[in-house]
Amino acid sequence: MLRLRRYRVFLIFAVLFVFLIVHLRKTSNWSHPAHAQDFDSPPQHQGLEQDHVGGTSPVKTPPPVVQKESSKEAPLPTSSQIIAPKIESTSSTVAIPKSTAVIPIAPVPKVVLPDRQPVPPTKVNGFETKEDIHAVSPPGRQEFPTFSAEAVSTIYWKKQKEHFPVATESIIQLPTGAPVKIPRIQHKFNDETPDAKINREKRQLKVKEEFKKAWTGYRSKAWLHDELSPVSGLFRDPFCGWAATLVDTLDTLWIMGLHEEFEEAAKAVDLIDFTTSPRSDIPMFETTIRYLGGLLAAYDVSGAKYKNLLDKAVELAEILIGAFDTPNRMPVLYYHWMPTFASQPHRASTRSNLAELGSLSMEFTRLAQLTKEPKYYDVVARVTNALADFQTRGTKLDGVFPDNIDASGCNRTMPSLPQLPVAVNTQEPAISPAIPTEAPVGYQPPNPDPATVPEPVPKKANLKDEPTGPGTLEVQVSPGEASKARIVGWEESNELGNSKRKRDIEADVPAVNSTTPTPTVDSVTGLPVDIPAAKAKIGAGVGDWDCVAQGLESYTSSYGIDKFSMGGGQDSTYEYFPKQYLLLGGLDDTYRKMYIRTVDAIRKWMLYRPMLPDNRDILFSGAVTSYGDPATDLTLTAEVEHLTCFIGGMIGMGAQIFGIDGDLELAKKLADGCVWAYGATKSGIMPEGAIVLPCKSAAHCTWNETTYHEYLDPLGYQRDKNLAEYEINKKNQEAELEAAKQQSAATQQPLDEFLPVEASGRIANSSDPARGGDLVENDAPASLQKRQSSPKDDLPKPVTHNFADDVPAIKADTPTPKAQSVPASAPKTQTSTKQYYDQKSHLAESELENIATTSGHQVEKPLTDPAVSVAQSEVTMIDPMRPLTHEEYVSQRILQEGLPPGFVSFKSKKYILRPEAIESVWYMYRITGDSTWQDKGWKMFEAIINATSTEHGHSAINDVTLDDPIKVDEMESFWLAETLKYFYLLYSTPDTISLDEWVLNTEAHPFKRPT
Repeated sequence: MLRLRRYRVFLIFAVLFVFLIVHLRKTSNWSHPAHAQDFDSPPQHQGLEQDHVGGTSPVKTPPPVVQKESSKEAPLPTSSQIIAPKIESTSSTVAIPKSTAVIPIAPVPKVVLPDRQPVPPTKVNGFETKEDIHAVSPPGRQEFPTFSAEAVSTIYWKKQKEHFPVATESIIQLPTGAPVKIPRIQHKFNDETPDAKINREKRQLKVKEEFKKAWTGYRSKAWLHDELSPVSGLFRDPFCGWAATLVDTLDTLWIMGLHEEFEEAAKAVDLIDFTTSPRSDIPMFETTIRYLGGLLAAYDVSGAKYKNLLDKAVELAEILIGAFDTPNRMPVLYYHWMPTFASQPHRASTRSNLAELGSLSMEFTRLAQLTKEPKYYDVVARVTNALADFQTRGTKLDGVFPDNIDASGCNRTMPSLPQLPVAVNTQEPAISPAIPTEAPVGYQPPNPDPATVPEPVPKKANLKDEPTGPGTLEVQVSPGEASKARIVGWEESNELGNSKRKRDIEADVPAVNSTTPTPTVDSVTGLPVDIPAAKAKIGAGVGDWDCVAQGLESYTSSYGIDKFSMGGGQDSTYEYFPKQYLLLGGLDDTYRKMYIRTVDAIRKWMLYRPMLPDNRDILFSGAVTSYGDPATDLTLTAEVEHLTCFIGGMIGMGAQIFGIDGDLELAKKLADGCVWAYGATKSGIMPEGAIVLPCKSAAHCTWNETTYHEYLDPLGYQRDKNLAEYEINKKNQEAELEAAKQQSAATQQPLDEFLPVEASGRIANSSDPARGGDLVENDAPASLQKRQSSPKDDLPKPVTHNFADDVPAIKADTPTPKAQSVPASAPKTQTSTKQYYDQKSHLAESELENIATTSGHQVEKPLTDPAVSVAQSEVTMIDPMRPLTHEEYVSQRILQEGLPPGFVSFKSKKYILRPEAIESVWYMYRITGDSTWQDKGWKMFEAIINATSTEHGHSAINDVTLDDPIKVDEMESFWLAETLKYFYLLYSTPDTISLDEWVLNTEAHPFKRPT
């Protein structure tokens, strides 16, 4: 009873603790805060799932199972429905608007490509540095582990006061007026035959099935996350964790007729919180083209029914527009959104990527059109004006821009410092060194408080031990006191009896006991020394007193060379010139002028024809470098880059819009080049980047295998020379070795020929059947003997009257000479050296074969036929010292690197589900009406699906040169937003997203053109 009373308190606490635990488990989830649910979804159950970096993270349960879909294609709205949103359904066919005004375009002569000077073979080889292609792993893409919301305190974006506001009257307004007449872009299609329609619809259905597979995988495994990992079934959040795939795919869902899935996703958009992110910076380019473009396009294609999409676009734009708050209004491309950083003034980077800087215009322009808010157009119009000014002033390759641009708008200069006098160190200086009349121009360190700085006592210099004379000066700097220095040996007071004087390097630092008043105005800038007072006078630019305003400039100009291309990092800036022209209804001629200058430079400097075994007439756009005089110093690198494949569609559309004769043929060859690159590899898929051999002339380009091999092996002539020298040296060495052997055999004389057996201290063994009566030498003492012919019997044995038992059995077919006794006094039997070594060889072979047989092993080949063994060794043995010939090296390199014919090297063998090639194929089909482009696209589609398909979707692959490449467990959002959309549109009716009614941004998001 006593024990029960003693422990009853503990029992009561235990019961209460257990009850509390059970109650909390039923009512809350400690690890995972409840998130907002879908509008019509049942309560969601939280769980833990291992994330892509190995940790655990909360899984956002997907919405209900995919609902029943509609097989009907999406009806697309008319322009009137975009302006005045209505709920009623719209027609899927829109009439092409008619207009009257025509822009006079100067005639362009027929295109003739100039000859190209290929890069020397030494610059194109297998040892080239494999550059990182920008968008394979762009800075805008960052991998982050997904943490629980309770792991860290959440920081939210807040609207900040602008440091460099634009006056209301200075805001650039959208162009007004009726759109001008723009020539028709799409081909006038005739009615298709029943067989053609059946074939087209079958292909379209297959594309739709693959899309649904990938979308279902995302919904079930990565809902509200940026990307699905299609192999492991996990997720990634490289783009701020704002459900990139969901937003990027909205318009594709509508276009494919998946309206129920679209509505479900559109409601889920409200769950995205753009005001916070696990990432500290926002990549402006990726966020604008994927998120902002995706929301606006979904709003457009759905007939403006879902206003929440436009509201979320405005919410995001209000955050992004803060990146333009710089002195020259050029954006900070990686915008630190957190209030601590966003509240501070900033400048654009001195190394801004061209594509990221120039590919924001379409999205902000469309937002301005829909909201009637001109500030969104103003921010991108200023970037366009800066690019136009840069193009007019001229770059090192007139018409195009370098890949990296100084967008800071600030040219910091440093006026030259006044020349300080040189003090002469003498025994008794008559005068003090002259003090400059003006303070040094440049950085002014903060003035220390004289009352808190102890005055150091300098040591007197021992002038006898130091060098003296004119030009000699010794300065002593006290530790911790950067603002003072003294000439060693000079005293600072005449009261000590010295006539030497002190010279302070910093003239504006008063002495400890000085009564000189502290200056209130900086002698260099003329601004108040007090920082708040200076800011109040000129604003936040107080630190820019040495900044001279400038426009856009090349980042690499100081190094003397710039790189230009249509590839990653530059591509979409040029793509937006004709597209922005369409989006503005042709009312701003700036974009037409910029495009014309760009395409002229492309034709003149960048296009080349590759040398191919089948002499196919195709074109690519390469990368060029120049120091500023391209006629003499331009270097062309024959790149084949997947990102550059958009250029066929751009030039084809530009040819139609601006009436440029001959450019449509160039566009066909450019698009066909990427189709060829797909078919050239084992997987049937184009690599991320490669180098090929360009022809000097695009008109006369015939396959030359010798030239191709020289590019693969620029040192081929030296290899053949090295091999010839090696063969000569080897023969000489073999001849010398053979001569040495013959000389040794001729001069060898055994001692037994001249001495009797007794005198030689050896005994004869006449009973060895393998010796055939030969004399066997036995080392003294005679009680031990070694058999050198068999490792098995190397142990010493006593000499007996009979040694026959020590000899292993010999094969029956081997003749054994009869042993004969030889008296000790008899003369030595003469046996030829050759016969002696032949007998030893046969005996050794017999013993080795016996060992192999008795130990249970089967030898691969008989050891009794030396001729066969020697012949076989000559065939299989490879001389490791022998140099490869030129042809052997080329063959080995082609095999090891998996080079298709015509390829010189690979920059990257990956394929990450990119859309640029099928994009140009779709443009060519819509512009020309040629159905062969549909057939080309289908081969590409089959190859991609075969190599990338997984259980949950489709994965990027690591090597397109393999029959069965490894999947890298990544499915970027543009697979659903662009690649599969273009494949679907290739097999849709021509009025589905007609190029005469819609214009697509670089992420394939369609915006409605004004009519």
